[in-house]
Amino acid sequence: MGRPKLLNREHVIDVAMSQYWQRGIDNVGMAEIARLSGFDRAGIYKEFGGEEGLVHEVINTYLDRNWFPRIPILDSVSSPAMCVKMIFDAFSTDNAIKDLTQYGVQDKAVKWPKPVTKARGCCFYGLLISDSASTFKGATKRKIKELDDSIRAYMREKFALAHQEGLLKDGVSVDEANEFYADQCLLMQLMRRRGYSKQRMIVLRDFALKSLFTESALAAILH
Repeated sequence: MGRPKLLNREHVIDVAMSQYWQRGIDNVGMAEIARLSGFDRAGIYKEFGGEEGLVHEVINTYLDRNWFPRIPILDSVSSPAMCVKMIFDAFSTDNAIKDLTQYGVQDKAVKWPKPVTKARGCCFYGLLISDSASTFKGATKRKIKELDDSIRAYMREKFALAHQEGLLKDGVSVDEANEFYADQCLLMQLMRRRGYSKQRMIVLRDFALKSLFTESALAAILH
């Protein structure tokens, strides 16, 4: 009898993240992750403590590979409105943004973090709109909330800057803008998950931007 195959932790996480990002966690079971990774399901459960433990590690990997590397790119864009446009475009392009110069990023060596093959929208927002997310407990539930709160806090700074510069539409507060933005991200992820066209998502993007920012803020952005 041969020795059992040693589990490759990173490979299992990669397979899980790819499947979650492509199809949504609600449509992917642990048995399928075991089959695609080539490892025994019992071994995966033992290594990660079940599906929630695996999801927790997928989020950590997503942070390191995709979210944290985006921050200096987003910060390099001078206009808060352009920053929001870039993020909205990430949903419609499945995070395959190839030309950052269109957003005012001057350094051509800077690259948007590469998504998994056949990605759909955003991996994290795909998790947020899933039915599975409401069932998570303990550390995984806290991790999801921690990242969601972190993203909201980061974007609130962008809207606060827009408010200081007089770029938010009259009557729109910083907190209202931030909540509206977060809701649009959830909607865009849902649309992408259901296969809506890029053109339809661009229509939503432009309407959302016009609802948030003044005409002067969008003059050089929407064309």
